[in-house]
Amino acid sequence: MEFSEKIKQQVQNLEFKTDTKNVGEVVMVGDGIAEVTGLSNVGSSELVYFENSDTYGIALNIENLKVGVVLLGSEVKIKEGDKVSATGKVLEVPVGKELLGRTINALGQVIDGGEELNTKEHYPIEQKAPGVIFRKSVGRPLQTGIKVIDGVIPVGRGQRELIIGDRQTGKTAVGIDIIISQAKINNMIEAGEVDDKPVYCIYVAVGQKASKVALIKEKLKEVGALK
Repeated sequence: MEFSEKIKQQVQNLEFKTDTKNVGEVVMVGDGIAEVTGLSNVGSSELVYFENSDTYGIALNIENLKVGVVLLGSEVKIKEGDKVSATGKVLEVPVGKELLGRTINALGQVIDGGEELNTKEHYPIEQKAPGVIFRKSVGRPLQTGIKVIDGVIPVGRGQRELIIGDRQTGKTAVGIDIIISQAKINNMIEAGEVDDKPVYCIYVAVGQKASKVALIKEKLKEVGALK
């Protein structure tokens, strides 16, 4: 009798938990794009996960029967029939001073071999920029450390400037020299030799070879600019 009562009690206390997933299937992949069918409830710009290849993508072209996904990684391991699941999240990246001195990819994942980022905030990649009225006015110069630029083309902090030129004319070298110059000025600020606020420099490599990015990182590390 006691045994049956225990079973009855366990059955009464039994809880059933259900978990639903929005899962689709790859029908075609090529040129960094995958066509997926079955993701009926996926939203525009939603992050999706390719389970067999551990790759993420962004759902952009949403049609009645299929979804066009931009791959955020290599397509080599992705093949027809692979399962794709919606994450319910838009693509966001970690933000904060913890990123300074680190090398990350477009997803905000660490690729410099160091410890994982410990950031408190994440921002979506698609954000509306503040209007002109809300922006701080340009009132202070940015000393680039290059006499020709500082003398002829004064650059204001917060002002957008372009370095335009043909291939292999030293555009990247100018940018790196400016970053190194800011590192020296920041050291002087820390030592109390200059009364100013530090300038944070972010180098974004778009379409660059990994070997070139590694060389730039090592150069910045040599001069103590990564911090």
